[in-house]
Amino acid sequence: MRGMLIAAALAAGLSAAPAMAQKGDTARLVDISRPEEVVKLLQSEGYKAELKKHEDSGDPYIGSAANGSPFTIEFYDCSAAKGCTSMQFFSWYKKKPWYDVAMANRWNAKKRFLRIVIDKDGDLSTWMDVTTIGKVSYANFADTIDWWSSMTGDLFTFMDDEEKAFTEKK
Repeated sequence: MRGMLIAAALAAGLSAAPAMAQKGDTARLVDISRPEEVVKLLQSEGYKAELKKHEDSGDPYIGSAANGSPFTIEFYDCSAAKGCTSMQFFSWYKKKPWYDVAMANRWNAKKRFLRIVIDKDGDLSTWMDVTTIGKVSYANFADTIDWWSSMTGDLFTFMDDEEKAFTEKK
């Protein structure tokens, strides 16, 4: 009986350690309304990230990549005093014969965070919007980055399956 109590106490102590470590990450607040801070956060998660400005508007954006594919993070409603109110993870893929509205609908019907659309030229765009008002935990933003990476990986698998189905119909 005494051995079981010691084992239970040890198990309780061991399981508390990871929770305490996670709490530390959760407590660290980051300001994702500042594009330069988002660059640092992406880099700390192992992504390349380069802060750029659109030539026409001067608005900031970040160039990066996940799953071997480039993406941008666009920032909206920015001011020097308040930062930006939102950001959008965005990728674009040149027209393929199997890209159509029905394909986009099949994806969008099953996915919440990453949306796709086929534009008038037949190109595929994908995006995920994120509000940047107020600070968020580091863990929350790391999870946002992970969602983007995971969902784009799922999208590539989906597009491969769509290409195979299209080819088999021909």
